Amino acid sequence: MQKLRSADSSHLFWMDLTMLLIVFINLLYLFFGFLFQFQLFNSFIQHISLSFHDWYAAKIYPDVLKYDLVFVAIYIAELIFRWIRSIYRKKYDNWWFYPFVHWYDVIMCIPIINGLNFFGFIRLFGLIYRLQRLGVFDLTKTFVFKQSAFVSEVVVEEVADRVIAKMITMAQEEVQKGSPLVTKIVTNVIKPKEDAIVNYLTNRIGEAMNISYSQYRYELKIYVEKIISEAILENDTVDKLRYIPGLGKIFQETLDKAVADVTFNTIDKLMKDIIDPNNTRGVKEVTHGLIESFLDNEHPEGKELNNMIVGIVYDSLEEVKHAVLMKEWKIKQKLEEKRKTEEKIREKQKIN
Repeated sequence: MQKLRSADSSHLFWMDLTMLLIVFINLLYLFFGFLFQFQLFNSFIQHISLSFHDWYAAKIYPDVLKYDLVFVAIYIAELIFRWIRSIYRKKYDNWWFYPFVHWYDVIMCIPIINGLNFFGFIRLFGLIYRLQRLGVFDLTKTFVFKQSAFVSEVVVEEVADRVIAKMITMAQEEVQKGSPLVTKIVTNVIKPKEDAIVNYLTNRIGEAMNISYSQYRYELKIYVEKIISEAILENDTVDKLRYIPGLGKIFQETLDKAVADVTFNTIDKLMKDIIDPNNTRGVKEVTHGLIESFLDNEHPEGKELNNMIVGIVYDSLEEVKHAVLMKEWKIKQKLEEKRKTEEKIREKQKIN
């Protein structure tokens, strides 16, 4: 009752309640007619009430599907009423949307032509679905529904995975054909985004150089002083300064330190200018040149580059295919079993 009152058509509460009772009666009517054809059930009804049995067998059972058309007429009348009402209230953007949105009402209007055939099952499904939608019962919590949902999920996943894997295999075959595909990738994918790639690489290179230089600046200074000192000691002209009486050794050490400071300060200033975020022109031009050289098909090593790109794309697709073929439903099943096992262990621990 609460579900009916909170439904979208709550102002038609009594109509919903009436249709709910009619659906129940229709289900019982069809189910009773289905069971009546079996001798065991037939004998049971005869044993309970012989007069009812004879009346039903003579008057109702032979035309059980014709009498069912009365219910069909009620469903059609309700469908037309609600459809006209939705058009009047402009509930949907187009007047013909209603039967597609309320498809379960439409299949309830399908008559059972010859016994419990395919249309009969569709009709029964529509009736049950409507009861489920109105909240009369909840089949989603039943064991049968859970198992059928699990089986459906497995089937859909298996079929979808096979189709996707086949499509990836076809893509790999196209990749293996070689140069035309690589040329298209370079022309249609990489070239239009070249400026964005250059900007990204320039920023990343600048950040990496900034971090590395800041970390190894002191070591670089020590290294420069060392190689300058060794170079000065190996220079014959500078080596003669140490023979100047009294001041020779001082001149040599001063010159050594001065040259080392000038050299390191020059390198230090150069590196700071390069890694300055406001002065990335040099790095950007170098990066741009590298990419242009990398994408040059006329380069002597262009064929090797093409093969490398083909291999990267092929291996990437292979990894995607492995990921697609991974049985997600098996993983979920194992996780569910693990969860249940842990719950049982916790329950035993509480008991102990």
